[in-house]
Amino acid sequence: MRNGKLLALDLFCGAGGFSEGMHLAGWETVLAIECDKAAAETYRHNHGSSTYLLERRIEDVGFSTIEKALDQQGVSPDQIDLVIGGPPCQGFSIIGPRRLDDKRNGLFVEFMRVVELVKPRAFAAENVKGILSFASGVMPHFLDAIAHKMGYRLSFITVNAAHYGVPQQRERVIFMGLRSDEADRLGIEKLDTPKPTAKRVSVGDAISDLPKGLATPSPRAYRVDGQTAGGALGDPMEYPSEAITPYQREMRRNSAFLTGHHTKGMSTQRYERVCSMAEGSTLPSKGRTNAWRRLNSNAYSHALQAHMGKDLKEFIHPTENRWITVREAARLQSFRDMYVFEGAQSSQLRQIGNAVPPLVAKAFGQAIARQLTGHGEIELLSSVSLGHTRMLAAAGKPNLGKCSVTDSAGVLFSKLVSTDPKLRLHVIHEWLAGEGQEST
Repeated sequence: MRNGKLLALDLFCGAGGFSEGMHLAGWETVLAIECDKAAAETYRHNHGSSTYLLERRIEDVGFSTIEKALDQQGVSPDQIDLVIGGPPCQGFSIIGPRRLDDKRNGLFVEFMRVVELVKPRAFAAENVKGILSFASGVMPHFLDAIAHKMGYRLSFITVNAAHYGVPQQRERVIFMGLRSDEADRLGIEKLDTPKPTAKRVSVGDAISDLPKGLATPSPRAYRVDGQTAGGALGDPMEYPSEAITPYQREMRRNSAFLTGHHTKGMSTQRYERVCSMAEGSTLPSKGRTNAWRRLNSNAYSHALQAHMGKDLKEFIHPTENRWITVREAARLQSFRDMYVFEGAQSSQLRQIGNAVPPLVAKAFGQAIARQLTGHGEIELLSSVSLGHTRMLAAAGKPNLGKCSVTDSAGVLFSKLVSTDPKLRLHVIHEWLAGEGQEST
């Protein structure tokens, strides 16, 4: 904490959705880490005046690097209240092969490694719902075991972004850890979850005030103002009318003009197929019944995906014969219009699809702040705790010698790859008991 303000560190920050939500909740993100160049440029454009950004792989970040970066902000590691992040989740997603040995799955261990280095009061990480069922449901137990050895009490909950004012059905898991000494000091067992808001926002509520545009079935990209793109796609545009809904007014806050209202072009064949689809309808392709999807103005959007950067056929405008634009995607993810996305158009769409919705992050930022400080009126719901994992383990922390908890966890994760699924919980319990540990 600094000057009465809670401080956060954002790992795998991407375009900055988590940081943006924390900012809206009153937090100050003093350090962010991201290795994707375009996403880092987006983050810097929107947060560069207040946050020190490290452009490098998380695997290459050690304590001295973090300490030096924080020193640039006049902050020491022991002042960090919260580490947040969204470790890449494609390896856990039900869309794809879901291989236990997918290298991206180990990035959650890297997230925990940085938590172990910094030792914040708490941490929060977002991931896909598939992480709960991945590898016969072993991952929550694995993360709970790591958190326990690091001295944190882990809890988690599945949330739907639509329940926090986002116009999108997007289910994700939020893992939260509270340092044990903080839990004892505050008199709470674990961090709990913000109660869903009563606000419900449809696709139409979110984007009906934006220029409609006119698609033409040839350009690779066009700006949606009825003309094909001739200049830079980021050229600003005027709003065609006043905001209609409270959500639109919130999205326009501090914005005098519109940027990013451009999208991909389409072939004649695709254009004709889009023209044949009614609002809210789907069409099959390659064995999938809903491979083509036109949004419904009166319903939520389905979950935005990083794959939008490659193909937008699942995100067709409700009433216009075109794909949704970068700005419309940002609206559906709850980014305000003042938020600018950098890089190629495909990268911008990928960044938005990967982002934590700022309004979800805001709700969790407010809830965590209330629990750490005792201030605020946020209503809470109980999150899930895997206390049985700790009860089944031997009491006390094992002596790991020169091996850090997360180094040891890396060995455990490698062992789980080759272990019979029926025996994985047994392997974790042995690890918790300190048996068979390797030191470095």
